[in-house]
Amino acid sequence: MNFEFDSEIKMLEGKMKWKVIYFPYSVQECFSTSGKVPVHITVDGHKFEHTLLPSKNGHYLVYNEFIRREVRKEIGDQLHVILTKCEEKRSLTVPDNLLTILEEHQLLEQFLGQPDYIKREQLNHIELAKKDETKNNRILALMKKLKEN
Repeated sequence: MNFEFDSEIKMLEGKMKWKVIYFPYSVQECFSTSGKVPVHITVDGHKFEHTLLPSKNGHYLVYNEFIRREVRKEIGDQLHVILTKCEEKRSLTVPDNLLTILEEHQLLEQFLGQPDYIKREQLNHIELAKKDETKNNRILALMKKLKEN
């Protein structure tokens, strides 16, 4: 079943400083859950795999850099979204170089123990770097964060 709606890009309330797209329907009624829902979305004509995430203000989609680069809109702008539940099992692929680095620093277990949506956001943040130096700095920042937790 498709859900089609227009939504404004907003900031998520709380400690996570994410730009988000709120889902205007009851996830409980639509998907029989109050938890996370893997979905396929089309945002202004661009297709992505994503996850509906719960919050006190309802479920939302993170308006991440992959979407922003394709759609080219910012906070306050309107988006047209078509969403369907992802029925197949999704896999998360960690690049070999990152696996090796995390293993060498005994951080792989901490990384893999995080929720999939957090790992995806971290991997996306690293992969979106245009320069190798930036990518390396982002890997170092991830390692520091994993050590602190």
